[in-house]
This record gives sequence, structure tokens and C-alpha cells, in this order.
Amino acid sequence: RNGVINLTVEVPQPMALDINDGSGSIEIRDIEGDIVLDDGSGSLSIERVRGRVEVEDGSGSIEIDQVEGDLEVDDGSGSLTIRRITGSVEVTDGSGSITIDTVSKDVYIRESGSGGLSIDNVNGKVRKRD
Repeated sequence: RNGVINLTVEVPQPMALDINDGSGSIEIRDIEGDIVLDDGSGSLSIERVRGRVEVEDGSGSIEIDQVEGDLEVDDGSGSLTIRRITGSVEVTDGSGSITIDTVSKDVYIRESGSGGLSIDNVNGKVRKRD
């Protein structure tokens, strides 16, 4: 038999999160504290975070919106959408489209394998490693 488990976890504020997930969709919202996330596969949505966010993801789409802090993403494959970051952004991406919009500090693309790259509304420097 196959089953489905939906797990909702509410945490007190402020609370730092260190999450290690093999597979499955993850939604993280309204967190005050740093987040370190290691995700094997599955879609990922992070929004409204007051703290630094570090994501290592094997595969699956990633959407990150409204982070009040620095963001670092290491993504194997899948689309990556980043919006409204009041810190710096650093991205390493194997394959898949990358969309970055509205960043208050620097954006550094360490690697952007295959897929489109769109960067708009950055107040700091934009650097891409060749």
C-alpha cells in the first residue's frame, strides 16, 4: 500500500531550523530565525523568513520569496525562482531556469549549468562566474 503523510510543524519564534529531507514537497513560511535545509528531491517553497537561508537541493522546483537576510542556494536541477531578498544572493545551479527579482544587495551566480537566467532589480553588484 502507498500512503500519504502531510506533516505540519509549528515552531515558536524566534527559532532556527536545520532540516534534512530525502524526498517530498516542503513549504516553509513565517519563520524568524536562520534556516539550513538539505533536500534530496521534491518541490520547495520558502516565504517570509527573517534570517539567513541556506538551501542544498538535489532536484525539484524551488521558490523563495521575502527573505530578510542572506540567501545561498546550491541546486542540482529544477527551476529556481528567487524574489524580494533583503540581503545578498549566491546561487550554484546544475540545470534549470533561474529567475531572480528584487535583491537589496549583491547577486553572485557561481554556476548556472543549462537553462535560462533572468536577473532584475538588484541594488548591489551582479557577478557571474564564467
